[in-house]
Amino acid sequence: MNDNEGKTNINWYPGHMAKTRRQIEGDLKIIDIVIELLDARIPVSSQNPDIASITKGKKKIIVLNKCDLSNPKQNQAWLSYFEKKGIPAVLTDSNSGKGIDQCIRKIESIMNVELQTEASKGRIGRKIRAMILRNSQCRKILIYQSNLQKNHSRSRKQARSNQTKTMDTNQ
Repeated sequence: MNDNEGKTNINWYPGHMAKTRRQIEGDLKIIDIVIELLDARIPVSSQNPDIASITKGKKKIIVLNKCDLSNPKQNQAWLSYFEKKGIPAVLTDSNSGKGIDQCIRKIESIMNVELQTEASKGRIGRKIRAMILRNSQCRKILIYQSNLQKNHSRSRKQARSNQTKTMDTNQ
């Protein structure tokens, strides 16, 4: 008699999460940097535990959104926590736009060495390819490639068409 006979296997990992994971893994091949969007009030709780293993080896930044709703001292403690783990982090408030410019500057500084290497090979003006990962509780922050390149001559319509892909990790 088989030990599993009469037992039902329960798959707790929903199909939409498995599909999202496969899509993220596939898209990571062409991504330069991963932007993980977390709720500043509950950063660890709002973090999908699979993301660290999926994005291993990629440049990464943590964006702590809703910083206006959380304690400023705790915000600084969380920034220190992520910095100690070797992951750059910034605070943002998507309602007011606070911190978005700092986030863009931080991404540019993280990517600076790679972009300089590309420029030395004659590949000048290459765009930064970013993937934003968030759970369903965090508000989206739209970061446009035109902002990352500081190309303010594009029209708003062109910027929207070049919007960075945002994926919901559905924690």
